[in-house]
Amino acid sequence: MAEGSRICPQCGGLNGIDEKTCHRCGKNLPGPLASSARGMFADFSAGGLPATKAIIFICLAVYALCVMSDGGFKFDLSLTGAFRRSTLLRFGMLFLDLARSEPWRLLASVYVHLGLLHIGLNMMSLVSLGRTLEPHFGTARFVLLYTVTGVIGFVVSQWWYDDYADPTGPPGTAGASGAIFGLVGAFVGVLFARKNPNWKRALVNNLVYAAILGFVLPANNAAHLGGFGAGLVVGALLEWERNPRRRDGLMGALAGVCMLATVASIALSVRSPAWKQMKQLEEARQRSNFE
Repeated sequence: MAEGSRICPQCGGLNGIDEKTCHRCGKNLPGPLASSARGMFADFSAGGLPATKAIIFICLAVYALCVMSDGGFKFDLSLTGAFRRSTLLRFGMLFLDLARSEPWRLLASVYVHLGLLHIGLNMMSLVSLGRTLEPHFGTARFVLLYTVTGVIGFVVSQWWYDDYADPTGPPGTAGASGAIFGLVGAFVGVLFARKNPNWKRALVNNLVYAAILGFVLPANNAAHLGGFGAGLVVGALLEWERNPRRRDGLMGALAGVCMLATVASIALSVRSPAWKQMKQLEEARQRSNFE
């Protein structure tokens, strides 16, 4: 018999790890996948993980705005999604060298997702990492970590692809994956700061994972590696911080600035003429196709 125990989600009864049905209520116990998913969201109680919840809320709100702006929900499971480019530009997507004239997009784009599968995978990763890192660093520092690594990821992306003049670079990019890789990097940074010998293994494993992801999926590798590197440094610095409580007020204020800047960056993107120009081009192209 395997060691361990499981709690029945229906009645709270304690069962052996290898039991299929609850001995108390007789109902089927969830399998490993269902148990993992239940555990992943178990910390999302009324007062738990406020930063993780806030970030997910903004991502979902922006996605909902994209759906409404695009004319309705489209069930599309491709990573590139089915949104019109003008819709994504409207809410903050980076495109060509637009970041030079509209630098706020480096932040807004962290909350924009191209499609249903894109946002689903990223939000699941964010929940998983948030359960570990937000209680460890604290809410304010978690917000700073997410914001800084997400922005740096896209800064590296802009530099690496030379404002996307490189034909191998993506024509437009957005998403939380740079910041999520930043959270992963922060975890490795914590291990390094604690002189845990497993930090090398974690570093190699995650770099290999990033390489495989970039090979299999149309991912922005530069943003991933930029976010990961930034997270590695920031995570170690936060772990080395002495008397962190003395700076809790400052960190809280900075986190508040980050959240306000996020909302402002999305609002500025909505007011930008870039997406309107793109929409005119799309409409002209559509008319020419019908002629």
